[in-house]
Amino acid sequence: MSSTLTNVEINARLNEFKPRPYQLPILKALDEKFKRVLAILPRRAGKDITALNYVIRKMWEEPGVYYYIFPTYAQAKKVIWDSITNDGKRMLDYFPKELVTQLNAQEMKIRMRNKDGTQSLFQLIGSDNYDSLMGTNPRGCVFSEYALQDPMAYQYLRPILTAN
Repeated sequence: MSSTLTNVEINARLNEFKPRPYQLPILKALDEKFKRVLAILPRRAGKDITALNYVIRKMWEEPGVYYYIFPTYAQAKKVIWDSITNDGKRMLDYFPKELVTQLNAQEMKIRMRNKDGTQSLFQLIGSDNYDSLMGTNPRGCVFSEYALQDPMAYQYLRPILTAN
C-alpha cells in the first residue's frame, strides 16, 4: 500500500467502529455540537468505545489536543491503553495505524496526522492529578467514570474548553 492514502481509504478505517443502536443518540448529540453530553448507560454498554471512536474522528477532522480523563491514571491505562474488546480487538487498534505518527506508551500519548496534514494529540490522564494540566489547551475532553472523579478537574478545565 502506498504511503499516500485517499480520503476513501482513511474514512474506511475511521468507520471500523459500528455503533449499537442505543449509542447513536450519543454520537448524534455530539455531532450537533452540544457543549456537553452526559451518557448514562449500564456497565458493558460501550460508553468508552463509543467516546474513543468519536474522539478519533474529531482528531482527524479538527487538529487539537484531546484528553481522555479517568479518576486515576492507572484506570486510564487499564480501560483504554491495555484493554481488549470482547471481539479481541485492542482499543488502541481503532486509531488508524497509517495516521499515527507517534505513540508514547510511557505518557499514554498518541499523535495522529489529520486531514489537513497537521497533527492532533490524544492523551490519557487521571483526574487525581488535574493540576498537571496547567498551561495546556485541550480542544476536547472525555470524562469517563465521572461520578468517581475529582470534581475540581472539570472546574479546572471548563474555562479552557469554553474558549475552545
